Amino acid sequence: MESFETLMAGIGSILIVAIIFIIVGSALIRFTIVKQYESMVLLRFGKFHGVKTPGLRVWFPIFDTATRVDTRIVAREVKPQEVMTKDNINIKVSAVTYYRVIDARAAVLNVQNYDFNAVSKTMAVLRDVIGHHDMNEILQSREAIAQSVAHQVEEDVKAWGLNIEQLLIQQIELPAEMVRAMAQRAVAERNRESVIIASTAEVEASRNVAKAALTLNVVPGALRLRELQTIKDISSEKNEKVIIFMPNHTGSEGRSGSLGDMNEEYVANLYTMIEALGSDVHTEGRRKGHTSYTGDIRTAKAGADFTKGGADFTLDTDIRY
Repeated sequence: MESFETLMAGIGSILIVAIIFIIVGSALIRFTIVKQYESMVLLRFGKFHGVKTPGLRVWFPIFDTATRVDTRIVAREVKPQEVMTKDNINIKVSAVTYYRVIDARAAVLNVQNYDFNAVSKTMAVLRDVIGHHDMNEILQSREAIAQSVAHQVEEDVKAWGLNIEQLLIQQIELPAEMVRAMAQRAVAERNRESVIIASTAEVEASRNVAKAALTLNVVPGALRLRELQTIKDISSEKNEKVIIFMPNHTGSEGRSGSLGDMNEEYVANLYTMIEALGSDVHTEGRRKGHTSYTGDIRTAKAGADFTKGGADFTLDTDIRY
């Protein structure tokens, strides 16, 4: 019985010693896992001791102070800033900056709260750069201005162990009256372009019409071919009534001339043209008051009706007998 009690007392003493050792050991020694995307800056007795790389690391909390630094790229939004441009226009500009820590020691030792200071520096440089440009330059050269801001910020934060990866200008807010003025200007510009295009097209069309008229006047038979083509195009339409007028010649004494006073070759060619169109009903049988056409122009009546496709044609010479 006494041996059992002695055993239990010994186990209890061992447990007490182990607990005391664990407490003292945890106060003196600590094991920390540094992740792959982290660096741990170690200060011993307030002085820089080293930067712990990723892995299982040992340090002494009583003597050391450890600070973890995330080395991944961080995106921070730059809130809209009211900026006066070079041409005295008040605008609001917002941006986003991407940076990362490349020197953990400088980020901890050279600046307090490097994240806040990086964003503040970006805001200040953005206002300064925007203030040296006109509004039109800001709107047209947004990317170039963003690169200029990023370059200046990078020069300033390099001593803090930071690197500006990219800076983008997200939005530029203009005054309402300026937006309306720009919209009116854009509309006027579009109207000007449309007028120029229409007038240019009119000039080209007039030139082509002049060339066509010259060709029809110079080339023999060109005008007649054009007449045939026009009548053919008209004949393709349904339910159309087309009247073709032939000239009414007046004699030298002021009286109305007969069909013989007209150009006989012109009238003959006109009837031949009708026949060539391939009318649905033979034109000879539909000439007004005349059932046969033997080539004697003087015996032809004043007009003729015929059908081509879906269109009805009437030739009217307006001849008075």
